[in-house]
Amino acid sequence: MTSLHIKSFGPIVDSTKIELTPLIVLIGRQSAGKSTFMKVLCFCRWLEKKIMVSTDDMIDLFTHDNRFIKELKQFHRLNDEYFTQETELLYDGDNLTIEYKGENGNVKIVRKKSFAENRFNTKLSYIPAERNLISAIQNVDQTYKATERDVLFNFIYEWDEAKSPYTSEHPFRLSATGGFSYVNRSGADVLLREDGTETPAFYASSGMQSVMPLDVMVNYITERVGKNASLSMRERNEISNTDNGHSHRRLEYQSAQLFIEEPEQNLYPESQKLVVMSLVRSLKKALENGSEQSMIVVTTHSPYVMSVVNVLLAAAIIEEKKLKQDIISKEYIIPSKNISGYFIDEKGTFQNIMDNDIPMLSGNDLDGVSDWVDESISMLNKILFA
Repeated sequence: MTSLHIKSFGPIVDSTKIELTPLIVLIGRQSAGKSTFMKVLCFCRWLEKKIMVSTDDMIDLFTHDNRFIKELKQFHRLNDEYFTQETELLYDGDNLTIEYKGENGNVKIVRKKSFAENRFNTKLSYIPAERNLISAIQNVDQTYKATERDVLFNFIYEWDEAKSPYTSEHPFRLSATGGFSYVNRSGADVLLREDGTETPAFYASSGMQSVMPLDVMVNYITERVGKNASLSMRERNEISNTDNGHSHRRLEYQSAQLFIEEPEQNLYPESQKLVVMSLVRSLKKALENGSEQSMIVVTTHSPYVMSVVNVLLAAAIIEEKKLKQDIISKEYIIPSKNISGYFIDEKGTFQNIMDNDIPMLSGNDLDGVSDWVDESISMLNKILFA
C-alpha cells in the first residue's frame, strides 16, 4: 500500500507511516500540521504523476539543485522554517519512491521495477480554504497575480476548466441546503434557485461561496476518471509510440486525487452532512470508473463531518456483514477499509483514531468542548436550583 512518513517538518514531529486509503480524515488544533501533511502528500502525488506521464527524464530534473524543495516551498507557500537538518520525507508511491533527508539537500527518486508497465495518469486538485475568493472577489483571475505559480493561483486557473461544462443546459445541483444549482453563464458564476431566480455568486452567502467551488471542482475532477487526459497532440503521439501497448493508462485518467481543506467552511450542520455525503458519492464513482485508487484527503475541525463519516462507516460494515439496512443508500457506501483518520496532537505526532472494536473514528479529541459544556452546565444548575 502507498504511504507517506514525515519527520521534523514544520509543526510535524513524526507523522508515523501513514498508509494512503481512499478517504483520509485529518483532525487537530490550528497549526498542528494537518494542511502541512496534506500539502506534502499532494506535491509527492503530483510529482509522481508528472514523472509517470512524461516522456522526458523528469527524475534527473528534480533530484538536482534542490528543485524538489524549491518547488514545494513555492507552490504551497512554505518558508525555510519548515526545513531542518533532521527533516525526513519518505513517500512510497504507486510506481516510485521519493526520499528526502535535510542533511543531504536533494531528494532521491527511484522507479519501481514495474514502472514502465504500471505507470498511469491521474487527475489532481488541491482545494484550499481560500476557495471562496473565486466568488468573493470579482474577476479574481485578473486581480490575483502571483509572481510565481502557487496553490491559490493554480486553483483559480483550474476553476476556469472545471466550471466550463455546467452551462444553462447542464446546471449542477449543489449539495448544500436551499436547493441551489450552479450555472456557468458565459464565464460568470451564477446560483440558480428552484423557482428559476438567479443570484450572481458574488452576492451569495459566505456558505454558498464556499460550497460552490468545492462541489463543482470535486464533481468535475472525479468525473474525469476513465476519460481522455489533458495532453497535447505531441504528447499523445510520443506516449502512443513508446508505450508498448500500455499507452491507454497515460492517455486516460485512471484515478482522481483530491486534497480538501475544511469542507465544512461557513456551512450549517445540515449542509455539512450533505457535502460529506456528496464527497463520498463522487469518490465511489471514481473508484468504480478507474483502474487505480482514487483518493480524497480532508482536514476538518467539525465534529459533524466526523459524525457523518462514522454513519457511512457503520453502513459499510453492515453491508460487509450482508445485513439488511435501508437507512443509507448504496451510492454513499465505500468499503470500511477505505476509510482512515488521524489526530495530530500538540506535540506534532499523529495518532490513528480508528477504533477497530466498534469500529468508528474517535472524535473525542475534536469535540472535547462538549464535555466542558456538560460539566459546566451541571455545576451551574446545582447553583441555580439549589
